Amino acid sequence: MNLTLQSIPSTIITEIFASSDLDGIVLDTEHGYYNNETLVSCVQITTLLKKKCFVRFADLNKQLIRMCLDAGADGIIFSTIEDPIIAKDMIEYCKYPIHGGKRGSALVRENKWGREKMSDKKPILVGQIETKLAVDNIDELLQCGFDNFVIGPYDLSSSLGCTADWTNELYIEYTNKIYNKIPLEKLGAFLPSVKDINMFHKSGRQRPSILIWGLDADFIINGINNLNLK
Repeated sequence: MNLTLQSIPSTIITEIFASSDLDGIVLDTEHGYYNNETLVSCVQITTLLKKKCFVRFADLNKQLIRMCLDAGADGIIFSTIEDPIIAKDMIEYCKYPIHGGKRGSALVRENKWGREKMSDKKPILVGQIETKLAVDNIDELLQCGFDNFVIGPYDLSSSLGCTADWTNELYIEYTNKIYNKIPLEKLGAFLPSVKDINMFHKSGRQRPSILIWGLDADFIINGINNLNLK
């Protein structure tokens, strides 16, 4: 699955991404500045254009998570998962009881306001591994029930004391631990910048099932820098 990260709260950017060959979009509430109405509108546009819509959260924000799932988001990405107990709470809140969770039901966009089967859709739940502690707890986190995991390279390298130093031995060691523990069909990687994307193509590393290619702001900056104005 080929996704990209949208941190700028614009329905126009959502439409541009969703009209591309990408499989979907990750709407980033962790580093973005969305208000509720814009967030729901971006979910609507993505799903109406038949693309996968994920929303990334930094914590278990029950009101916003329910709002996004009710609006029809296909999945939730939780950043910086570390504690297995908290991770289980996140998963339980997002799933309906039929799937082992505690989510409540309502007449909402997800079920076409009652015209489709209620309390049935199972969201794709993704845990983002981006700290030393998360890797150290990886065996326990694998038992929590996430559908997939995504590596967050910048925060992971920062937690290891080698921010963005992709050749650092400790960073390589911890990245290899993740690849050795999680099968490729359940693993994803975030490539935040065009530079990171180019490095990934040259790395020769096996491709995981989910790739989040860049983010909107970097695409804009990179496009401007390539204008060759001088």
